Amino acid sequence: MLNLLSKFCDKVWLYIVYMMGFVMLLVLLLNWSNWAISQKLICMLSVAIPIHIFEENTYPGGFFYMNNLSFGSKEPRVYPQNRLTNMITNLGAEIVFILLTINALKMEAAVIVVVVFFGIVEMINHTREGIGMYLRYRNKGKHTIYAPGLITSIFPLLPIAIWGISWLMKSTFSIVDIVAGLGISVGIAVCLILLPFAISIKVKSRTFSFYNIGYFEKYE
Repeated sequence: MLNLLSKFCDKVWLYIVYMMGFVMLLVLLLNWSNWAISQKLICMLSVAIPIHIFEENTYPGGFFYMNNLSFGSKEPRVYPQNRLTNMITNLGAEIVFILLTINALKMEAAVIVVVVFFGIVEMINHTREGIGMYLRYRNKGKHTIYAPGLITSIFPLLPIAIWGISWLMKSTFSIVDIVAGLGISVGIAVCLILLPFAISIKVKSRTFSFYNIGYFEKYE
């Protein structure tokens, strides 16, 4: 069972997420003229996240390595982000965003807050970690703050967030809507990122360790 799960956490889940993103792109295009902005934005997020995942995990890949170093890991191929937590985080988030797309009209302001939250947080996090990797490798020939995930956090995630901010500034909503949106966002972060990471830090499973560090191989 562990071997099967390990294989699933290697490449299979990535293909599933990419297919989900493609399907959501088709759904977005087919419904563009009829959908409210809230539906468009959260669906755009469900399309953008697989693109972001591609940059982090497939090409150039290696985001986990930078992320684990930022957590102070002494074995950045092993913990806290490993192939299992990676799958849980990304596949889980994509499923949540699809469910929010389906229910967007019932909670418009809340889903917009989710869009804004993830766009801004991803931009800040990737910029912060990119600076950290520049400082780590500047003596080995690194000349920019680029690191896997930065380009797609700038586009399309940041523009989607800015559109969401514009919508919020022009719309009427209650504090309950904002709290709900923040609650969903923090819930995703805690349940799909921090909790799996906490378990991984204790277990340090080599079964789900990463094989290569992608973009950062040339600096190591």
